[in-house]
Amino acid sequence: MTGDNMRNGWDRSDGRGESGPGPGPGPGTEPGHDLGHGPGTEPGHGRRRAARAAALTALLCLTAGVLGGQAAPRAWAAGTPRPYEPAADAQRITGAASSADAPEVASGLFTDRIRPGQEKYYALDLDAKADVHVTATGIPEPGSRVTFQDGLKVTLQNTDGDSCSEGSATGSGDTAFPLAATASRLMGDPADEDCRTAGPYLVHVVREEGDNSDPSSWPLELSVMTEPGLKGGIPAPRPGAEEETDAHNTRPAPPSGPAETRTGGTGFADARALGDGVWKDRVRAGETRWFRVPVDWGQRLYARTELPNSARRSGTGSRYVPHGFRMNVYNPARTPLYDEDFQGYDGDGAEFDRYSNPVRYENRFLDAASGTRFAGWYYVAVTVGPDMATQFPDGTPVTLRIDVRGRAQQGPEYDGDAAAAGFGVSGRDREMAEKGLTEAQAEHSATLRTVGWVGVGAGAALLLVLALWLLLARRRARTAGYPVPGPYGPAGSLPHHAPHGGPPRG
Repeated sequence: MTGDNMRNGWDRSDGRGESGPGPGPGPGTEPGHDLGHGPGTEPGHGRRRAARAAALTALLCLTAGVLGGQAAPRAWAAGTPRPYEPAADAQRITGAASSADAPEVASGLFTDRIRPGQEKYYALDLDAKADVHVTATGIPEPGSRVTFQDGLKVTLQNTDGDSCSEGSATGSGDTAFPLAATASRLMGDPADEDCRTAGPYLVHVVREEGDNSDPSSWPLELSVMTEPGLKGGIPAPRPGAEEETDAHNTRPAPPSGPAETRTGGTGFADARALGDGVWKDRVRAGETRWFRVPVDWGQRLYARTELPNSARRSGTGSRYVPHGFRMNVYNPARTPLYDEDFQGYDGDGAEFDRYSNPVRYENRFLDAASGTRFAGWYYVAVTVGPDMATQFPDGTPVTLRIDVRGRAQQGPEYDGDAAAAGFGVSGRDREMAEKGLTEAQAEHSATLRTVGWVGVGAGAALLLVLALWLLLARRRARTAGYPVPGPYGPAGSLPHHAPHGGPPRG
């Protein structure tokens, strides 16, 4: 059984699962009747059966089309670092060199490109209620050389040129990794009076360069998130909150137990969800893997990255790699919580960890703890330096230990749907973390459940139609004086069996 006639192990050439020519008219079949008509069968029955079969086939094809709608992941050659993948629904735009020609952006994701030293302007219209967070992510080619002179700067400003906020990110370790920088408009910031009014604003992105900068053009991803304002007053920072950073706190004991494999994503959009536990992955040299963890109000995130010892090889010299690996944590607005450098690797194993502040709305007005300002998905990115290929030619084994500490607390009362805007933790988010799903996988799983229920409903409807058809057929047969159709032919009759070597007996 081969070719187009083969489907799920069945040969569709004759509808019986057997190859070869289909059956011809049997004994007693009148010329011109549909195949399969026996004695006493009305001429239209075969066509009605064919129609029912066609309807069922169409339903199955529709279901298969929905189930098969998930695009296959892109394949990459062994040892080749996977590049950052922007969100599939990101809108392609081209920033302008002049603010007068700036294209408009709004809440959502956008992609562009930016060259060394280039400046880009984008227009943004804001109300006088919501906080707005704009993050620009520059994406160097994995494995390329990016120095501390390479960087990205983003500024949110009004049309008078007054800066509301700015953020910057620079390279480290002569190694390429995504550089993310955020600028925010905070309605409760007493030092930000020039940016509280409704009206037009500008996003200004600059690709900074130096003497040894990467000369290539970088893909640029722009994230704009609008956080609803609060009902009532804005809480003031808690006394002592600045002392709650991990620099002033003892780290908790890391989670223990066997590690489960969870392959990280290529960027923010396809980051793999993680919950509490011990997880492992194998990261190619020069590659960055992305994970995300739901962290609710009042909770703290503990994240620890570990690399094992490498095998000693004769004639390879020192096993020390100065730029071995790097880990950083990002908040739901894609803002890096820390300004991290690469960690050295000496061949005997290495580890690095972070312990965030408790997530509180009022943290946004602090300095050291401003990143933990809202609940939602917190991202953990792990980069392995290109020179680690000498220690782990088949990819570096990486262990992640994740622990969300503290009980979730009641969040602030927003004047709008903060969860829909990306700020908050839902039951769906916790389920994704438990199952280790990416956003695309979670959406596909929801589609499968929907199709499953649709299939159940369609199956029940089909059975009902067939039952009604059989009832009507029996009534028509009685009215016309024909034998009533039954499971074996005319009502009350038994099947006729042919003796061996002879025709059926009447």
